[in-house]
Amino acid sequence: MKYVYDGVCLKNGRTQNMDSLLLTTRTINGSHALLAVVCDGVGRFADSAIASSTAVHLLNEWFADIVDVERVGLRMWDAVMEINRTIINQTNGIKVATTLSALLLVNGKYYIVNAGDSRVYCFENDELTLLTHDDISEDGKLTACIGRQDQPILAYHDGTSIGKTFLLCSDGLYRKMDIDYLISELRVKTKKDIRDSIVRLTDYVMGRGEQDNITVALVI
Repeated sequence: MKYVYDGVCLKNGRTQNMDSLLLTTRTINGSHALLAVVCDGVGRFADSAIASSTAVHLLNEWFADIVDVERVGLRMWDAVMEINRTIINQTNGIKVATTLSALLLVNGKYYIVNAGDSRVYCFENDELTLLTHDDISEDGKLTACIGRQDQPILAYHDGTSIGKTFLLCSDGLYRKMDIDYLISELRVKTKKDIRDSIVRLTDYVMGRGEQDNITVALVI
């Protein structure tokens, strides 16, 4: 199965881009697979761009090295746990943290590992479904992230991917987004449709005053 996809990672109005994006495909033992990852470095820690970029880099290495798709979703969960430990060890006490939303597509199934408030949506039959849960306390603080705790809280979800469009994004996209407008932009069919839709979606939230980094990926 071939995938059509595109994405952007924009600094927008911030002085630094703490978001990171990965979109990559490969064939694994005869199965065509896609890995999409959005990470958003936690702004209250000045060096959190290190955590987001490291997480994306190490997940890319993991994806490049796997030789089969047996239990691949749970193996991705294990990989994120190991990446969390690596970030903690490599930063040597420097305070860093990042959200992480990883989507793996292969053999007509999707697998998601998530921590924090970056999101994965599914669009099917003109209906939009949020597949992840925002790890946010009542006072607005992250309750789960990568790079801060030895045993982070990771959410895992899987399901059928056939006939679905997937949207991954950081909070810079959805915070000022109108859901009806978002739905209208997800009726994409081609690479050009995806690129044009991404441009309109990012322009839309920037036009409503969004200053944060914006990362968005669309996959069909």
